[in-house]
Amino acid sequence: MSGPVWKKPDEVMKQMREKKRALQARFKHAATPTTCHSVTENDIPLDTSQSSVPRAVKRANPFKRSPAKRPKLLAVTAEDQQRFQSGSNNLFNKLNLPKTAVQDHNKEETVQLPAALSVFAAITPVCPKLDTFVVDWSLKTKARFTSKTPFTFSSTLKTSEEASGITGFVRCINSLSSEEWTTLDTSNNAQFHQGCLLWQYPWLPWLSLFPRDTRAPVTTPNASVHIGLDTGISGCLVADWCESFRSLFGLLRARQCPFFYVCTHQFNVLFRAAGIGGVAETHALMTPTTRGLREILRREDINFTMPLKKTNPQTENQEQSDTEGTTDDNDPVDEDEGDDEDDEWIQDIGLHSDLRSKLEAERLQDGGQGTSQGSYSDSLLLIEGVETQGLFNWLLNTKLCLSSTGPLAGIPPTLFSPIAFHHATLRPLKARQAMLRQDGESLYSVEVQGPILPHSIVSLMKLLQASDYTAILTVLPSSKPFSAFCNPMAATSASSAFGKESLSDCGLDRTSLDLFCSAQPVPTSSGPTNEIRFQNGSFYYEG
Repeated sequence: MSGPVWKKPDEVMKQMREKKRALQARFKHAATPTTCHSVTENDIPLDTSQSSVPRAVKRANPFKRSPAKRPKLLAVTAEDQQRFQSGSNNLFNKLNLPKTAVQDHNKEETVQLPAALSVFAAITPVCPKLDTFVVDWSLKTKARFTSKTPFTFSSTLKTSEEASGITGFVRCINSLSSEEWTTLDTSNNAQFHQGCLLWQYPWLPWLSLFPRDTRAPVTTPNASVHIGLDTGISGCLVADWCESFRSLFGLLRARQCPFFYVCTHQFNVLFRAAGIGGVAETHALMTPTTRGLREILRREDINFTMPLKKTNPQTENQEQSDTEGTTDDNDPVDEDEGDDEDDEWIQDIGLHSDLRSKLEAERLQDGGQGTSQGSYSDSLLLIEGVETQGLFNWLLNTKLCLSSTGPLAGIPPTLFSPIAFHHATLRPLKARQAMLRQDGESLYSVEVQGPILPHSIVSLMKLLQASDYTAILTVLPSSKPFSAFCNPMAATSASSAFGKESLSDCGLDRTSLDLFCSAQPVPTSSGPTNEIRFQNGSFYYEG
């Protein structure tokens, strides 16, 4: 029989007990020599096989320090400790004794460089202070109002408050200053809801038409089919948009509408009635513009100026000497020579008209090269008087306002207005109330989101003046130059009086009309206002 011999369980247990007794005996013999005397090399037997029980030997520590080196190391550490104590005492003595000398040295430096030190000494910049609110014409995407005291209104509305707010906005009635007796609700909630309304066209719930970003992804699954692929749907939208645009421009010329915005995927246009902003004629502001876009406007015989463009006096003198055959003195002549040569070359090779229009659209989207000096403010265009009619006709007929790619392909530009017009949709802003914790203080907050027009900001500011508050505004970057423009030739008192008389039926109350007709710009050097603080009856502006 091959393999191990079978053992019974009793034999296995007996063998384990014997091993256990042998192990215990070994431990007992190993403990006695270590306690009695130290083991040396001479005491270890050479023949270990003769001994029945092996003797335990204490192994030498390999990390044990040599006795010869120990005194020397102790002496070195004592010397280092003495040096450290003496050095620390000298250091503390130097820090404590010559305090007056350090202060005198700093005083001498401040006397030598007062300008540089004064810049760093200012902890907070001085904010412009005004007694009245100034209208900011840039479009806002978000506004947050915070106050230490509770607000007098709430975003949760009753049925009567919501109905009165809608009725007052649609009929352009201010229930607080109405001369006739009305049954409208005059509570602060109704006034708050009235200030958070605007008119918009087009309005497609599954697409974000403000801001118009053609690169934004489509989040809803039902919007996978682009409107631009269906010529029938796109044609109906464009036809209704043309009718809405004509309606708005007619209201503007009749002074029944104070202003409205046209937002495309490339540029924004602000149309303002005569008397608004201190300008005596109907005018329009356009930004951002590129060199190709300005060239197209010249071809359409639309005269414009660039009031915010920064040019050197030497270049201006050279441009004035070469102004024959040009319509804009602010654009350098050297910029257009290369474009003229390109156009002549395109005409010589005989390109199709559709291909040429695509090339012009690509030239408008050049971004860095198109805008003057790469900034929005320098490329702002001002069109006044009869030239505004030419701009209206060009926007009505051009295809550059329609995007050919992305989810917004085939959708006409977005129109925003405080006054009703044909095919317009009444849109409310999203309001939300919350509590904030800032610097250990509890603050009451109201946040408003959406395309916030100037009339909404003015209404909310007047409603919030019951207590001190702070407003933080998020500005649409492409509309920032609107706030920096100011007509230098306008007289504030004359323009305000003219605006009150000619725009009495534009839908704004008397107090708001005074603000919109004034030519006073936003008192910030960095552009539009990002923060406004109302404290002790005064407004503090921060860029």
